[in-house]
Parts: sequence; C-alpha cells; structure tokens
Amino acid sequence: MASFCVKCGASLAEGQSFCMSCGMRRSEPAAAEPAKRFCTGCGSELTGSSSFCTKCGTRAAFNPPSPTVDPAAPQVLTASPQAAAVQAAPLPAAPIPPPKKSGFVFKLIITVVILFVLAGLVLAGGLMYVGYVAKKRVSAVQQAYKHDDLAGMLAAASGQENKRQPLPSWKPAPAELASAPTSKIPLRKSLRTINTGSDPLRGDFESIYVVDSVTDEAVHIKASQQFPSGDNFDRLLGGNSNKENKPRTIQCGRIVFRVDMENANDTDGYFCREGRDEKRPGTTAMGLSKKEFIALKTAGQLETVFHEDPLRAVLKSFKNAMASGSDSASSDAASQDLLKKMMNFAPGGAGGLSQQDMDTPPIKYTVYRQGNSDLAFPVLVNDQPVELPVIDLLCKHPDGQEGHVYVLDDVDNPMFLAAASATLGREQVTKIYWDVDKPNPLADELEKTGRAKVYDLYFDFRSEQLRPESDKVLKEIAQVMRDHPDWKLSVEGNTDNIGGDAYNLDLSKRRAASVKTALVSQYDVASDRLSTTGFGRSHPVDTNDTIEGRARNRRVELARQ
Repeated sequence: MASFCVKCGASLAEGQSFCMSCGMRRSEPAAAEPAKRFCTGCGSELTGSSSFCTKCGTRAAFNPPSPTVDPAAPQVLTASPQAAAVQAAPLPAAPIPPPKKSGFVFKLIITVVILFVLAGLVLAGGLMYVGYVAKKRVSAVQQAYKHDDLAGMLAAASGQENKRQPLPSWKPAPAELASAPTSKIPLRKSLRTINTGSDPLRGDFESIYVVDSVTDEAVHIKASQQFPSGDNFDRLLGGNSNKENKPRTIQCGRIVFRVDMENANDTDGYFCREGRDEKRPGTTAMGLSKKEFIALKTAGQLETVFHEDPLRAVLKSFKNAMASGSDSASSDAASQDLLKKMMNFAPGGAGGLSQQDMDTPPIKYTVYRQGNSDLAFPVLVNDQPVELPVIDLLCKHPDGQEGHVYVLDDVDNPMFLAAASATLGREQVTKIYWDVDKPNPLADELEKTGRAKVYDLYFDFRSEQLRPESDKVLKEIAQVMRDHPDWKLSVEGNTDNIGGDAYNLDLSKRRAASVKTALVSQYDVASDRLSTTGFGRSHPVDTNDTIEGRARNRRVELARQ
C-alpha cells in the first residue's frame, strides 16, 4: 500500500525510509495508548494493573480498546462500503468475568454479611424476649399485689418463680413416743433452739433462741437471727447477689407472761424486732397456750387469732393510702396509719408510739388437727438424734391461704417445732440444747471412741466467722484439753452439699482453722496440740435432701491423735 511524505507530499515506495525529495524520515503510525479502565462498582478510574478497585474493593473487569487511527497519518485508500460499515459500528464490550467464588476476599465478605444478619436476628429476638419477660414479671407482681403477697411480689420482681414447696413427709410416730421421757423438752433457763429454713422473702437463714430467765411471772427469750445477704430484697433493689457481704443480723428479746402461756388465744406473726426487748401482753410467742392445746387435743379444731406479719401489714396500709382518693380526711388517716406501721421497723423503738399502735392487725384463723396420731419429728437434742411426737395443725386464712404448724405433743410445753407452707417454704427447729448436770459429754466420747461430733458451734452464713453463741462449747473443748494435757486433737470441718465441691472443701478447712484459732487465742490451748483439716461434703452422716439432714452434716468433729 502506497504512502506519502508528511512534509512535501512526495510518493514513498514500499520499504523506503526517507523522502527522496526533502529527506524527511518516513512517519510510522503512532502506537496506541493503553485504554483507561474504570471500576464497574463505583466508577473510579483504575490505576496500573490492579485487579481490584482501591476505593470499593470490586474486582476489575478488562475491556479491550477499540483500534485508533493516527490523525497525522492520512489514509491513501478508501475502504469499501461494506468495510466502512463494519468500522463505523461500535464493537461489543467484552463480557465481565464473574468473581471467582473460591477467592479469600469473597469468602470473607460473605462470612461478615452472614454474621451481621445473624446478629440482627439475635438482637431482634432478644428484645422480643426481654419484653416478654418484663411483661410476665409485671403481671406476676400485680397478681401478688392483689393478694397482699409481699413474698410473691419480691420473687416476681427479682425474676424468681415462687414455686410450691413440698410439705414434710415425716412418718407416723409410735403410740408410746408421746409418753417417753426423751420426748420431754423442759422449759428452763439455758434452753436454746436453733431454727433453720428457707422462704422466698428472706432466703436461707438460721436463728438461735435462748431462754435466759424463767420466773413465776414470765419467761425471757433472747433471739439472734441472721439472714444472708443477696436475698430477694437485694435483687429487687439492684444489689449484686454474687458479692460477698456480711449477713444481716437481728438481735432482740421477748418477754412472755406465764398467764398468757396458760390462757392466751392470740399468737404473733413475728417474734421481736431489731434492738427491742418486747412485751406483748395477751399473746404467746414460742408455742400454743395450754388452753389452746387442750382444745385441739379434745375437739380437733380451734378458732384463734394470729397477729399479722409487719411486712404484710405495711403492704396493706400502703394499698389503703394509694386508694384513699381525693377525700383529704381519709387520705390523712391512711397516710398516718402507713407511717405508724413503717415506724414499727425502727431499731430500738417506735418513737413514742403506744403498744396499741405497735400491734399488727389481728386475723382470725381456723386451726384443724390433721389425723388422730402424732408424727415423728427428727431433731438433734443435746447433739443426739432423736424423734419427738408432734401434732400436725392445718391453719386456714380467711383469704383461702393455708399453712401447717407442727407442735410438740406436750401439754406442759406445746412449743412450735416447725411451720410449712406450699408457697412460703419451711422453717423448723433442727437442734435443741439445755445445760445438763453431768460430766462433760465431749470428754466421755473422746475417752470411749476417740472421736466426738460437735454441732453447737455456729458460723456466719457461708463464712468461717464464729458467732458469739459458740463460746459455750469452745469453753468445754478448752476444759477437755486442760483435763487431759497429754491429748492432741484434730479439728475436722464438714459441710452439706449446698454449693460446689471446691467451695465446700475450702469452707470446711477454713472453719476448722477458725476453731483452732479461737482455742489458741482466747482459751490458751497450745497450738501444737491442735491440727486442722476439712472434708467438705464428702463425709455426710445423713441425707442432704432435707433441712434436718443438712443440719446434721454441717458439723465439726474432734479426733484424738
């Protein structure tokens, strides 16, 4: 194909490099510049030979450039009409290759998208569940509020289910048990009872009641009650139930008059309040009156008066104050009643309130004896396991609630030994002690068998801290060591099965060490005469399925070395 000089227009032969007329070098067609590439995702220009867009990460697609003509090189030949039509038609773009699904980046993007979708579903489901739980709790609180059930309100508000508790399944007592000498519990100075149990309001607790004075006119009882922290009150108020806090304690006293122990028909729903030494004429506290007991034994039922628990009385008073309406007189009266009932909880006294103001509302109950025979109640008496004859009494509240009270079958001392309700749980006496006029029983057991179980040591809840009520038995152990200067003892701690194995093992060791520390520091026992160890829950002496069984498993044992 002929071409011409770009300077003078002379014809150039095939293969001629220079113009023969002017010497101009033959012009070669300019090399085509590489086509620019653009991202198909965001439209940004792609640089270099990069396979991905640096802005959005989309894989780059390559479009081959259309042929270009150097504008400075005039064309000699004109193409045929068919060829011109072909050149004028735009070239179809090359298809964009799909991204390779086996690539790492692709897999990463897909994984992230799936995780975001799943997280969104979980969040939506979680919000729906939280809303459902909140609605359920509010409904449960409202139902408990309607029935003046403070325990149910606290359980519902703290997210716990107020499950029905099984009643005790104690076996029938043999007929001769009621008249056996071992079934008599003397009402005397030094009598002490240890009550253990659980209810939805207070959680696990242990209370110690000691008769420290008995006269012809009255009996005085000192109470030391302890409630673990982290119960439903703490949860309701936002407290951390897992935090190790010291247990709450109530120290108070109660005077019960002899005339009321004979003839009273009223019983209190509480024993005493913090810091008070209370007198409640006309009521009993630790048991039935003799008059009530005889009526139940002969007629099988009784109409009695039970003074309401102060917490429930406050709840009712609060509801009255809220419902008093716009009438100023009724509103003021309801507010004053609520204030009086709240002041009943003030430690040390009620700010000048009269005895009548301090009373909680009386409620008439109907009490029915269940069956004609006694039940055999398991308990430790002076560290020995025995069975006491008890009468099962069904108590019916006017609003339909029911509970059972178990009373010692003894007309001279019809003391309460247990109380149980399907909704409120159970509280029962697990240990009974009184001073006996005989040689130290610890010395006798260690002399005969080389080992003695000690239950009259008391520790703070979930702690190795000894309570003051332990001083009596600590003195007895110290006396044994003084009387037998050649003895060496191992102090062994044991627990029940509540809690993990590792925790119980550590707790049992700490409690044994605490006993040794007290004997060495307070009673001058030589440290090298005492060693300590702990076995946790691994050495039970009774079942852990009952309150009384767990109480027997929580113990300290002494072993001669």
